Amino acid sequence: MYDGKLVSLRALELSDLDAIEEHWNNWELRRTIGVPLPGSRRDWLEIASKADPWKDGELNLAIVEKTTGEFLGTIGLRDIALPHRRAEFGISIHDPKNRSKGYGTDATLVMLWIGFHLLGLQTIYLDTFPDNEEAHRAYVKAGFKEVGLLRNTEFREGEFRDLLIMDIVRAEFFESYPPGSTVDQS
Repeated sequence: MYDGKLVSLRALELSDLDAIEEHWNNWELRRTIGVPLPGSRRDWLEIASKADPWKDGELNLAIVEKTTGEFLGTIGLRDIALPHRRAEFGISIHDPKNRSKGYGTDATLVMLWIGFHLLGLQTIYLDTFPDNEEAHRAYVKAGFKEVGLLRNTEFREGEFRDLLIMDIVRAEFFESYPPGSTVDQS
């Protein structure tokens, strides 16, 4: 388990399935992540909980509230590429009542710490819709910078939309969290 100030990241367990499925197929969540079509998380969870970052190129973890252990969402790095030492970041705070409370920013910082301090990554990047202001705010707070725009690249709600590309490199993260530090101690 890896701790931030508000959250802990831990391995995904099959016991998380009910909490995941409670909100996974809600349009409010689906419209901002991956393929917006409803789907079963059981198969994904079984694969994700066993993924090895070096063999499978993926690391998926559960986000839980640090004091209560309440399941909040999922977070991950995928397309972990060696020898380039880069990965794509993704996060989802599943229940809307748990958004805008700092959980997403805190979880992002912990995952960046794992990526840079434990996995030895050089760059972590993400894409998001430019109008997803809540996510954008959390990403900027965690240190991500805007690096580009993929124009008309994502088909959503009947139209092609842009995707904003953001990244953070190891040296930038180490300015706030140098070797020997942890997110929960800053």
